[in-house]
Amino acid sequence: MHLKIQTKVKLLIITALLLGALYLYSSINTPEINTGQTALFIQHKKQSAADFYKKQCGFCHTSEELIAPDMNKIKAVYKEKYKTKEAFIQAITKFVKNPDKKTAIYKEGIEDFMDMPKMPFKEEQIKAVAAYIYDNADL
Repeated sequence: MHLKIQTKVKLLIITALLLGALYLYSSINTPEINTGQTALFIQHKKQSAADFYKKQCGFCHTSEELIAPDMNKIKAVYKEKYKTKEAFIQAITKFVKNPDKKTAIYKEGIEDFMDMPKMPFKEEQIKAVAAYIYDNADL
């Protein structure tokens, strides 16, 4: 039990460091929004779904599974349950808009990860990335 707590503490520290580095990088390399907020999660319209995925999703959803489950495993479970691309996109979009471990389809090892934070992405961005995830063999 003690080892599991140490692992979670390490993951929290790693997550905080990575998010801090991401914030610092984005505050230096992204323009300010009219409201004065740093454009940390606001994406330029010209950014492809692949780039968006790599920068916003792939940051946590890697095969190393340090912060979040491997996206390839998540995708396999969603594709098994949702047979059409449209249903897959709708299910992923619904979860990303309101992530909750209780409603997650992918349950393997879920207790080992922190709750996914609610992401401030536009629905069109989520749908485009969900389509990218569906269409690509290895993420």
